[in-house]
Amino acid sequence: MTRVPVEEVPDAYPFDVDASHALELVAEREAESPEDAPETVRVFEAWPSGGHAGSRLARVLDAVGEPSGNPGALDGARVALESRDGAYRVDVDGTQRLHRRATPASVDTHSLAEVAIGAGALAGLLAFFLVGAAYAWVATPLFVAAAVALACSLGYDAWQTHDATWSPRPLPWAAGGTVPVVNVAVAVAYLARKAAVVDAPADAETVWQDLLAGTVVAFAVGLALAAFDFTFPVGATVFAHAWALAPVGVYLDARADRHGTDQPKRALWLAGAVVFGGAGALVYLLRTDGLQ
Repeated sequence: MTRVPVEEVPDAYPFDVDASHALELVAEREAESPEDAPETVRVFEAWPSGGHAGSRLARVLDAVGEPSGNPGALDGARVALESRDGAYRVDVDGTQRLHRRATPASVDTHSLAEVAIGAGALAGLLAFFLVGAAYAWVATPLFVAAAVALACSLGYDAWQTHDATWSPRPLPWAAGGTVPVVNVAVAVAYLARKAAVVDAPADAETVWQDLLAGTVVAFAVGLALAAFDFTFPVGATVFAHAWALAPVGVYLDARADRHGTDQPKRALWLAGAVVFGGAGALVYLLRTDGLQ
């Protein structure tokens, strides 16, 4: 495979390559009958400068189980092709179906590491609550313990999880476990996705929508509780963690397959969730049909 200027794409190539550069792939097309030899064809895909998650190339990489920033991983990968006027390009939907069929069903179940993730999240919540209740001297070691527990347990469980529809990368999840407050949101998101994959695979595609809907509710409840002195520590704890969960949920949902080719502008919506918390998440759900 080669990265070439778009000017090197033949004028007769019938598919749009809307970018300044293209990825040229040499694919071996399977013969229609055993007697025929495989046909070698040239395929071009747009190479967007930012490696956007919504691009065809990024979706092909995702279909074969590779990160969007590593086009070289397509070398040797099995993809489906579509033809027009004697030319070919990668069939994104066909490649997704091909790899869904080729990937064996998951045999993974819940693990003890998930108990550690839950315990770490509870420790993080308790630490924040103690800060609000003026027990900061107890909260500090709890924050540290929660960060260590979540980083280790999230990384380990992600490393152990290999599912037909979801094989999380350990490093990003472990890194998310190190940041106080945010690590509780990351833990909740991870456990929600893992539960959907293991217990309700049919609902796995909508898990981020459900998570964001719960975030909006928690954001409102926390705000209401924080308005009263006697419930302020609880309300502030719920409110702050719902705020942290909003951008995590928006980021994960914006990458989901439910959007198809109409990918939301992830950076814009992520910024809105960071600034406005649950309110930003609510607007995101409304504008992306997440509440239907």
